[in-house]
Amino acid sequence: MTFTEEELEAIGVGLNNVFTPEELQCMRMCVSNAPIPYDIRSKSVRKSLQEKIGEPEPVKGEPLPLIKCDLTKYEIN
Repeated sequence: MTFTEEELEAIGVGLNNVFTPEELQCMRMCVSNAPIPYDIRSKSVRKSLQEKIGEPEPVKGEPLPLIKCDLTKYEIN
């Protein structure tokens, strides 16, 4: 995996030397899926991290199939 100059600037060249591409992708996914803190002082942290490490790369492939289960025996309709 190679990065464009814009991506390197966005994540910082120092980060590229510290983390492998897989580790960066993992961090991107975690930050992207993290809940925003209720504390108003911490709300900008997620946005700041996302700007530094970038957006996660989309996963390629077929979507997972939806499985239908009969939950009526648990009184769930």
